[in-house]
Amino acid sequence: MSVEGAVNSSETYAGLEVFECQFERFALEHPWIGRRTGDLMLAPRGGGLLEFQHATVFALPDGGAHEVHGEILAWYLTHGGPGGTLGYPLSNEKRTPTGHGRYNSFEGGTVGWLPGVGAFLMG
Repeated sequence: MSVEGAVNSSETYAGLEVFECQFERFALEHPWIGRRTGDLMLAPRGGGLLEFQHATVFALPDGGAHEVHGEILAWYLTHGGPGGTLGYPLSNEKRTPTGHGRYNSFEGGTVGWLPGVGAFLMG
């Protein structure tokens, strides 16, 4: 996967260990995401991201890591990812109240997914 504006973690960055701790904790609390498949990458606005088998986890240094996966992740990345108008995720993917769809909340809006429709910007 390529995230626009992301850089490889081998570059010098004073806060890199903050992300390592956030991502390790997230993986322990959410084992369904699987093993790491990529290197820690820096992202726009001082954020970071890390790819796992079943999700990509995004974080800002001052708070929380959240996962995005499947068709919502694909839609999010094609619309700029964390450097786009949606910014960073504010939630993990959740079921809709009806149980028929899924959604993630982001700084700049919400992306939903419904069977037969796919991913879309809500409201």
